[in-house]
Amino acid sequence: MKQTFWGINMRVFLVVFLATFVMASLLGRAIAADSTVINRYQDWTVYKAKTDDGSLCFAASTPKDYEPKNVNRGDIFFYVTTWPKFKVTQEVSVKLGYPLKKTSAPTISIGAQNFTLFEKGDRAYIHNSLEKKLIKAMKAGQKMVVKGVSSRGTKTKDVYSLSGITAALKATASACK
Repeated sequence: MKQTFWGINMRVFLVVFLATFVMASLLGRAIAADSTVINRYQDWTVYKAKTDDGSLCFAASTPKDYEPKNVNRGDIFFYVTTWPKFKVTQEVSVKLGYPLKKTSAPTISIGAQNFTLFEKGDRAYIHNSLEKKLIKAMKAGQKMVVKGVSSRGTKTKDVYSLSGITAALKATASACK
C-alpha cells in the first residue's frame, strides 16, 4: 500500500516539495541579486535577473488592499517565475511579510475558485499540479485574494489586482527563453 499525503503518493510529494524548496531558495538569492525591470503591465511588473545559475524572469505585484491595517508586516509580493535552466515556467509563490503558522494552509481565491497553498517560512506555494489551473484563473479574473495566518495567529487578507497579468506573463516568457 502506497503512503499518501493529501491524496498524493508520498515519494512524489517529497520530490515536489524539495524541488520547490530549492527553487524558493534560489529565487530569494536571485531577487536579492541585480534585477532589471523589463516593463510594467498595469498592476504587474516584469523583472529579469542574472544569477550564477543563468537568467531568471518573474512577474511581481503588491496588494492593492490588505487587512488588518494595524499589523506591522514586511514586504508582501505575489510572484510568477520562469527559470529556463531549471525548466521552471510560471511557478507561483507568495511572500506574505510574516512567518506563517506552521499548520496553516494559506488560500488564494479568484472569483468562485479557491486554491490551497502550503507554507514555508514567510512564503506560500501552490502544488505543481494546480499551477496551470491557478494561472488560467488569474488570466480570466479581475482580482485575487490571498489569506494567511501568521505564526502569532493573526489572520491576514491581501487583495491583488489581476490587471496586466496576461501581458506580464507573455513578457516573462519572452524575456527568459
